Amino acid sequence: MNKSTIVSRLSSFATAAAVAASFAAIASADPTVGQILVHQLWPWSQNIKVEYTLSGTGGATYDMDVSASEAGVAIPADKLSSALCGGEGFWGITGDGIHSFTLDPSKLVADGATALSDFTVSIAPGGLGDPQASRIEYRVFDLEAGTVTDLRRRDIYARPDLYGTPITDFSLVGAGIASIPQGDVFIAPGFTNDVWKTTKLVMKRIPAANVEFWFGPSTDDTNTTATTKYPRLAETRFKAKLTSDFWMGVHEVTQKQYEMLIGTRPAFFSHPDFWETRPLENVCRDEFLHSTTGFIAVATARFGKTFDLPTEAQWEFAAKAGYDGPDFPGGLANDNATFTTLEGISVPRGGWSVTKHPEPNPEIGLNSGHGTYPCGIGKPNAFGLYNLYGNVTEWCKDKSHKDLASFYSSEIESGVVTNPYCTTSNNGFGYTGYIYKGGAYNASATVRRPAYRGAEKPTNYTYANQHVYFGWRVVCPAD
Repeated sequence: MNKSTIVSRLSSFATAAAVAASFAAIASADPTVGQILVHQLWPWSQNIKVEYTLSGTGGATYDMDVSASEAGVAIPADKLSSALCGGEGFWGITGDGIHSFTLDPSKLVADGATALSDFTVSIAPGGLGDPQASRIEYRVFDLEAGTVTDLRRRDIYARPDLYGTPITDFSLVGAGIASIPQGDVFIAPGFTNDVWKTTKLVMKRIPAANVEFWFGPSTDDTNTTATTKYPRLAETRFKAKLTSDFWMGVHEVTQKQYEMLIGTRPAFFSHPDFWETRPLENVCRDEFLHSTTGFIAVATARFGKTFDLPTEAQWEFAAKAGYDGPDFPGGLANDNATFTTLEGISVPRGGWSVTKHPEPNPEIGLNSGHGTYPCGIGKPNAFGLYNLYGNVTEWCKDKSHKDLASFYSSEIESGVVTNPYCTTSNNGFGYTGYIYKGGAYNASATVRRPAYRGAEKPTNYTYANQHVYFGWRVVCPAD
């Protein structure tokens, strides 16, 4: 690539600062950056807007190589990207025409800076970029500030210091899944840091709209629940379809998140050194869903978004992530060694203890002992969700029915059940039960499959202290 440089001096800064701009003149076969305009949005804003023309892309998407300096001193790349506060950013720029990004000067040089004296920016086309860079992938709920932030892929690319370097090939974290479109694999590994599991709650957009999938066990699943022994848990296989995307918690709701919204710490596994990022448990279903004081109601009121429990179909679609087989998604064997690898800790971990704080020393609760463990320390599935097969089993919205084939009979006969949601309890035990999915910290091979459907009462469990196995993962509808 050959570069030529232009320098212009503008008076649009409040300080009449000198501003220089350079561009790269690329060989004719490559895209070209043309005129660059740099100006401060004064008097209504201190921010710096950079506009440039891009040509020769042929409609393709490119990442841009952007560098800058102030008074001859280079600005580090991470500081430059962290100063982005508007526009398209540097990644996933599509098509010819005028493009722009906006920078906050207080983040470019020093806190409190309102203008720059001699700011220079250089822009050149980099390699081919992500064609879905403008797609919103994550939604962050700040439990302290009460704000909601949507993150596009380009926002994730811009801040590897916050979100990690994106993973777009699931084989990098586990077995590949051929049936999920490669463009739907986008995992920000930085969301395993504790802040995202304590003072913030992170959701991932699940691309489910109009995608048909097999609900229930695969035809070669040898761990299907025995319906003669547990009629309330019968597993039925049928073709299903959800009509819209939805947001789903990257992690199970943690103890700290619950305390932030509700103000209490009811969990059983509550060792004082290791409670914040462990999943919430020991809260009955009716309490969590209370119409005014429950987590769902409080979160909905605080953020103006509709929180809920996932339907069984939403949970299963998200857990399978395009997989239809007998074992863990990706074809990983359903054995204890794989379960331990996926969960990031030695599991299964045995039953509950009779004491409120069962861990006698700091090590137990992390690498030994029993009970829950910190969320997100294992491997994500292809949609970037953690702990779907262990830690705590998760309540769903549906009522339990022992014969889904009859409940959905007309739709099954037509070929596909649209938006499955069971509103009738018929489990053969004479009480109203609700579905839960996924394994807990002591899960056996039978229950740690996506197709497994457990069922229980919302209160007054059938045996003492069963609360400590049940936890929560929340969803919001796509908007």
